[in-house]
Amino acid sequence: MEAIITYRPDAQKTPGLYDRILTNEILRDICVRVTGQDRFTVVRDTSTYNRGRLVIIEYRGIKSFVSLSEVLVEGRNQSVQSIPTAINLYYADCYSNKTLYYYFMPHSGNYFTDYHLFYFRLLKTAGVVFLNILRYYPADINAFESIDELIDERNDNRKTNRSNNSSFISKTSDKVQIYAKTYGASKYESTLLAIAAAAITDRPIDLYNICEQDLTRLPQSSLNTINAIGNISIYDTSITLEKKRFISLARNNEFRSPIYQRNLLQKLGRKRCVLCGCEIPEIIQGAHIWGVAEIARDNHFNDDRKFDHAISGENGLWLCQNHHKLFDSHYLSFDMDGNVLIPGNLRTEYGQFIHAITKNEHLNNLIMTDNFKWYLSQRNSIRDYSCYQCLFI
Repeated sequence: MEAIITYRPDAQKTPGLYDRILTNEILRDICVRVTGQDRFTVVRDTSTYNRGRLVIIEYRGIKSFVSLSEVLVEGRNQSVQSIPTAINLYYADCYSNKTLYYYFMPHSGNYFTDYHLFYFRLLKTAGVVFLNILRYYPADINAFESIDELIDERNDNRKTNRSNNSSFISKTSDKVQIYAKTYGASKYESTLLAIAAAAITDRPIDLYNICEQDLTRLPQSSLNTINAIGNISIYDTSITLEKKRFISLARNNEFRSPIYQRNLLQKLGRKRCVLCGCEIPEIIQGAHIWGVAEIARDNHFNDDRKFDHAISGENGLWLCQNHHKLFDSHYLSFDMDGNVLIPGNLRTEYGQFIHAITKNEHLNNLIMTDNFKWYLSQRNSIRDYSCYQCLFI
């Protein structure tokens, strides 16, 4: 029995591309790896261009979607951005018995940077099978085993690419949150993050469309895939929407902003309490330095500027629940040099508790930017801290 191999010869901007790169030898290799035999018939579908760099193989009642790698590795996102499109087409297909593969074409450039390896782990977690990775890389790709592992590697990967304003993933005690970029190549990464996270999480996922520039949300095909998975709730948010909420809710301190959380992740990285080093994400919170209610009541700025201050990543710290509550209740604060302050007349047992849970007596210099100090000065101008003293560990 022969396999039927179907492909579309035209790329969106390059007519005939797949006729040129899909040699008979490559088609036979793909066929053998997918079906276990080398007999096939080729069908060229010229109805439209090839989305997802796909080759489709039908054999013994199984429909196999094979996404091809680029043959020239250039920008890190450009080289893999077709894969989520292939995944969307796979999910949209009504055929019941189907599989999804990835095949490395002969290529030039480095397909195995830290970022690519992270991306390939996302693919493996999302259920994609690599057909021939061992031909180009000395080890197989392992799927992520837990959402914590995925979050950690996402954060570690971002450290080496600080200039890339990409999507973020985090979690609380009852939810996983994805702050999804919806423009440029990052929209593809956001889709894949959601699919991979859904495969390994033990709790529901909130996906926030951070709507910016010319795209108001993720592509509809990606939204269809995410909705098909079932445990992901999608929320659209934007500067305009959040600004309206800020104006109506801020004075009562009821304003909660996904964009603020995203901006903190952008500036500070993974959730880690700056005072005790706790890294349990479920109990780490974004603490405003200059509080939202105080910003709303300030008469020196119009609503637009107030909102900018409320969502600024410079106007915040990661604090554990204990330190956040102590900070909001003014049992501890910071002077303009970043030293931790506590009330001079603090009850002995309270002071002992704060000492016991606090490992750092001053803020890291990387946090103490000029903008951060400005927000700290705004906070310190509201309350008299002259009777406070430095906490010495």
